[in-house]
Amino acid sequence: MADSFHHRLARRLIIGGLAIAATLGGGVLWLDLERIDQDFVAMGSAEAQRLSERLPTGLDNLDPAGRQAVDGELDRFIAERVRNTNGYFVVVELYDTARVMVADTVATDSTEVEKAVDISIHHFPKEGRTLTAKHLIGGHIYLQMVGPLTNAAGRQIGWFEGVYRIPTPILIQVLTRGLRATMLVLVAVAATSALLYPMLASLNAGLVARSRALLHANLGTLEALGSAIAKRDSDTADHSYRVTLYAIRLAQAVGLPPADMRALIKGAFLHDVGKIAIPDAVLLKPGKLDADEFTIMRTHVQHGLDIVGRFDWLADAAAVVGGHHEKVDGSGYPAGLRGDDIPIPARIFAIADVFDALTSRRPYKEPFPLEQALAMLDDGAGHHFDAALMRTFRTLAPALHHHLAGQDEAALQGELRGLTEIYFAGSE
Repeated sequence: MADSFHHRLARRLIIGGLAIAATLGGGVLWLDLERIDQDFVAMGSAEAQRLSERLPTGLDNLDPAGRQAVDGELDRFIAERVRNTNGYFVVVELYDTARVMVADTVATDSTEVEKAVDISIHHFPKEGRTLTAKHLIGGHIYLQMVGPLTNAAGRQIGWFEGVYRIPTPILIQVLTRGLRATMLVLVAVAATSALLYPMLASLNAGLVARSRALLHANLGTLEALGSAIAKRDSDTADHSYRVTLYAIRLAQAVGLPPADMRALIKGAFLHDVGKIAIPDAVLLKPGKLDADEFTIMRTHVQHGLDIVGRFDWLADAAAVVGGHHEKVDGSGYPAGLRGDDIPIPARIFAIADVFDALTSRRPYKEPFPLEQALAMLDDGAGHHFDAALMRTFRTLAPALHHHLAGQDEAALQGELRGLTEIYFAGSE
């Protein structure tokens, strides 16, 4: 269990560190890209402004000569792009103030770019604003922008739409910064995790130790109650340990789920806890009980349910406390349950309880031989006991009886504690 915790802790710290690094690194990259967008919009706007200084003072109502002059300036503007290492326009369109195109040009090697962006934007922003859109074309990133075109006096003379190629080296710098930030965060998180890991592991070890101590205390209380009840009923603690061990082994053989196994173990210790409320005159009567006395004795089941029902940790013991006197043919008490309506922990315990009672020495009887005890149980299969469980128990009983019958109280207690820890450790 400790190894499992350490593996989970290490895995979560690693996954958490990677997630934080990826998030922060991605955030740095996104901010860099946003900043780079703003930078390129500013560069593009500055380029467009320089172009406007070479154009006529207005683009409205140009005559043929004026249009030819504008076309010439656009061609020269595009041709000069190779000298701009920060990026350059590969497509330019000019519109007059009425938003009618007056000129356009495309770099000779950028016709595919023009086709790719031809259907986008082509609408105009509010005054003083610039619209932008990014495109990935042929492995390069292009920024398409539309904005006002003003003259040296600041008066708008038309509109400029262009496709600006963002240089690859600058993009690589941005990506490198993002990767470097991610790695730095990863190193920082790894160092923090390395510092936190021993502290968290130590805290968990302390918590596990306290939980185990509490578990031992709870199980010890069950043992003590079971022994006290057995002694008051003129029985021994050995019976309490053996019957629980028989029940656990049968439950293991039929694949009882862990939650039901814990209910079985608690119920096995506390099955007769309600006898605390039975008067000594009835509980310790040496002879056979009369009808009224038997009615009083039967109330120990309800007394037991009242006791375990007060504590959340013991609530599941009610399956055995309330059901260990039920019989599969419906003739048992207190509810007269039949067959599978009786909780399976109670059906398992009933077999173990009767078997140990038959094969154990009591002040009033000698132990029955193994085969005779099993024959008596077989007679009750389908009436008192679950027939399928009885068939399974018959195959287990000889070896179990040989192993447990001769053990003293300390040995039985040690074996039982080892089994109970398997089912209770980490469950509460």
